[in-house]
Amino acid sequence: MSDTLSKPEAPARRFTWLKVALIASLALNLLVIGGGIARWYVGFGPDRYARLTQTQLIPRFFFHDLDHARRAELFAVFKAHDKEIRDERQAMKAQVLELATALESDPYDPARVKAAVDGFTAKSEALFTTGTGAALELIGKLSPDERKLMAKHLRAREDHDRGAPGGPSADDKKTDAP
Repeated sequence: MSDTLSKPEAPARRFTWLKVALIASLALNLLVIGGGIARWYVGFGPDRYARLTQTQLIPRFFFHDLDHARRAELFAVFKAHDKEIRDERQAMKAQVLELATALESDPYDPARVKAAVDGFTAKSEALFTTGTGAALELIGKLSPDERKLMAKHLRAREDHDRGAPGGPSADDKKTDAP
């Protein structure tokens, strides 16, 4: 036996799958948080305008083919109408709630239901008028090449049920028939 004391060896650090899973989970959480912050910082794209208004005349993939500066310039047309479109959407939602209230009323009042539906129709027409104006204003700012590009996207959307040229065609879709 030796007179010198030897240090006990430290146990070897083990590589565990738990540590790998924790690191992967942290990375995924940071990625999701970063994506949320980036979305908040950058803002929303033109897709949010393309519902419930005539701005749906502008295919969403059309904007993807433009450079960033031109996209921002054209997108300013929608931003100029943002408050008006938002207010008109809120008015439409209020009419839907009015219809729900009229349907629940006891006794049932068909005149109140008709008034709610007529109000919804009037608010919808106002929203479509605003959207049409925004779409026409944007189309008026397009160059001849951009108009051709938009026409290409419109045809692609109608031919393929998508806005991106080269999407699956209606003939390529599977049918339920044997």
